[in-house]
Amino acid sequence: RVIANDVHPKRLDSLREAIHRSGVSQELTNRVTYTNFDASVFPSPKSKKLFDAIICDVPCSGDGTIRKDPHILPMWSPRTSNELHSLQLKILSKAMELIKKGGVVCYSTCSLNPIEDEAVVSAALREMNAKDSSYQLLDWPEKLLPGFTRRPGVDTWKVGFYDENNLEKDDDDFGSLSFFASYDDVIEAKIKEANESFWPQSSSKEHSLHRCSRLFPQDQDTGGFFVALIKRIT
Repeated sequence: RVIANDVHPKRLDSLREAIHRSGVSQELTNRVTYTNFDASVFPSPKSKKLFDAIICDVPCSGDGTIRKDPHILPMWSPRTSNELHSLQLKILSKAMELIKKGGVVCYSTCSLNPIEDEAVVSAALREMNAKDSSYQLLDWPEKLLPGFTRRPGVDTWKVGFYDENNLEKDDDDFGSLSFFASYDDVIEAKIKEANESFWPQSSSKEHSLHRCSRLFPQDQDTGGFFVALIKRIT
C-alpha cells in the first residue's frame, strides 16, 4: 500500500492523472491512497503501524531547476532558502518520527543550497537522536544505478543575508548581500532572521554528511538535486 500526500489538492489531481497514464495495472494503482495533509503535522496511522519507507520531497527554492525555469535565477534571494528551512526541518522530523525501526526516509530537494539540504538533515538528526530513537545517514547504494554520478554532501558552509545595516548605495532598500561563517557572527551583525540550525554544528561531522548526495546538472544532463537516506536504527 502507498500513501501519496500533498498539501495542495491540485497537485494531487495531477499525480492521480500521471499514475493512470503510467500504464501500471489497476490492481496496483488501487493500492494508492491520496491524502491532503500538511506534511509537517501528518497524523500517525490509526493502526499504530509505522511506515516501511517515506519519500520526503519537501517544498524548496528550486534553485537546481534554473536550466528549465528561467524565472528562478533573476528572483533568487538567500531569504527564500532561509525562510523554508524551518518548514523543511519540521517535515523531515515528522517523517523520521513516522518511520518504523529498520525503515528508511529519503529526504530530497531540487536545491543545492546547504541551508535546505545538509543543514536540515544535520538539525533533524540532532533533534531526533536526542530522543529515545536512533537514526543514521546511509551511504548511497552504489550498485543501484551503475554509472550514476553523485557528489558527496558538504559539512561546512556560510549563510547569506541581506544586511540592512550595511547599505552600499543610498537607494539600496535591502542592504548588501553578506555571508556569515557562524551564528555568533550574524548575531553580532544584528540580523534578526537567523536560526542557529542554519550553520554546521559540532555534531555535523559526526553525522557523516558526506553520505548525502549532491547531483550536479552537468554530470547527468539533469537539474540539480539533493538526496539523503536516513535509516531508523531503534
